[in-house]
Amino acid sequence: MRIANRGAQRGKNMAAPDETATRPRSHTVGVLSKAVDVLEALVFGEAQTLREIAEASGIEKAAVYRILNTLEERGLAIRDAHKRYVPGPQLLAMSSALMKGQDVVSDLLPVMNDLRDEFQETVNLGVLVGDHIQYLAIVESHLSLRMTAEVGSLHSARSTALGKAILASLDDEQLRFTLAADMPDGDEARTLHDDLQHTRDRGYAIDFEENERGAICVAAIVGGAGHGRQHALSVSGPITRMTPPVIERLGARLRELSARSR
Repeated sequence: MRIANRGAQRGKNMAAPDETATRPRSHTVGVLSKAVDVLEALVFGEAQTLREIAEASGIEKAAVYRILNTLEERGLAIRDAHKRYVPGPQLLAMSSALMKGQDVVSDLLPVMNDLRDEFQETVNLGVLVGDHIQYLAIVESHLSLRMTAEVGSLHSARSTALGKAILASLDDEQLRFTLAADMPDGDEARTLHDDLQHTRDRGYAIDFEENERGAICVAAIVGGAGHGRQHALSVSGPITRMTPPVIERLGARLRELSARSR
């Protein structure tokens, strides 16, 4: 999330993804990771040969051959008339089942537009991905001085209002698991604990310049969306406009939307 001027170039307005989002995780399964790489090559690329998939995924040809055989056997990949691999019917069926009734962005876009028009500030939709928040949709303010970010960018969950709104909904065990790689200690841990408790008590989270200097963001969790994945809505603006009365009004509005969505 970043403060931007309407006249600035779009590319300069976008917030850079949190660098910690790309750090490797331990306790992963190497062969499963390779299979996912092959699946991504199938899904996001055109029809490809075995060699092309190996080159695209960066995996040795023999391993790709075994993975593709397994995917074919399970109906997740098939070969066309030119012996090129494409997504199979089972993969398409799984995708359709996943998306059925789960188009969170389309469902919430009217609400986001209403919030933007009501408060004249930028509205964001985010989802918890590991210990980060990923921006799924952003409806920008019409004002020249406004908050903006890049759809798809990742930011630490514990430093954003979106993230804290979701983290506050977790129990202690879920919270420890979610923040396993980013759990603070000492005074920082106590500050986070108190912040999450305040979020639970008032029904919405606040980011006071934690994610971006000069910006304040207010967020609340959104229930009933996306196969149990945790989503939240936020409204963000420059500190000069996000006065205590505005924050209180925003919080009450988001708390109301959160209660209605569950």
